[in-house]
Amino acid sequence: MEVTMPGGVGITVPSPLLKPSDIFTRLPRSINVKEKLAHVIEAVTLIKKELKGKVPLIGFSAGPFSLMFYMVGGSSKKNQQIASTWLNTYPFESKALLDLLTDIIIDYTSAQIEAGADLIQIFEAMGEFINEADFYKW
Repeated sequence: MEVTMPGGVGITVPSPLLKPSDIFTRLPRSINVKEKLAHVIEAVTLIKKELKGKVPLIGFSAGPFSLMFYMVGGSSKKNQQIASTWLNTYPFESKALLDLLTDIIIDYTSAQIEAGADLIQIFEAMGEFINEADFYKW
């Protein structure tokens, strides 16, 4: 999916997932993170080398809820209700998307560690919109 970061607007997804079937028709079943994000992994390796052990290198990724919220809402917190509605209206498709995103995040953060990251930070910016019961459900 295309993601943009226009100044002063925040993260946007110009063509978000509009219907549940989009999860199965527009998204791949898996992603080779080391191939698709090779530039990031290479940057981690180069930065680690340049740091020469002076400070730890922190890798990072958005969390699955945040990624889902962007992918179905099209933007940051402004459209959070769209994703909240998806979770309740389309539980099968929501679980499929969250499972896919979780697998990708695991591969992505693992690749960063292999490339030299000393620790990983997962940013779950949309976590404030998930109530405790739904957090454990999903």
